[in-house]
Amino acid sequence: MRWDFLVSCVAADLGWGEWVAWEIESRNRRVRLEAWDARPGTNRVHSLHDALRSSGRMVVVVSPSYLADADVAGQWHAVWQADPLGVRRSLVPVLVAPCEPDGLLRDIRPIDLVGSTEEEARIRLAEELEGTRPRAPRRPLFP
Repeated sequence: MRWDFLVSCVAADLGWGEWVAWEIESRNRRVRLEAWDARPGTNRVHSLHDALRSSGRMVVVVSPSYLADADVAGQWHAVWQADPLGVRRSLVPVLVAPCEPDGLLRDIRPIDLVGSTEEEARIRLAEELEGTRPRAPRRPLFP
């Protein structure tokens, strides 16, 4: 199966992972989220490997819990390696809690949802993932 997006999150952030996946799917995109798509009896590592190969882009739900989990680092490292300059925007971090990514993840501009209302987060996520240029809601003041 071909996925437009693979959403990577840790168990502590499953609520965010499901919200992000739902919002992306609501825009007619195919999304793989392990909590939704891993079936009993399947090999977790093989399933993840297959999902990484068959997904166009990866959304990483970034929080202190995500950054502390060594197991998920391999997921986004594989995607980063295939697009280290970010030309295809293959790896998209989404900040859902105050934290400071370090290393390679630090240099990728995230979608920052921290402190946003649900509506603000929905709009920001859609605009940033679809690549539309965000515009101020009103005319800026003349400097």
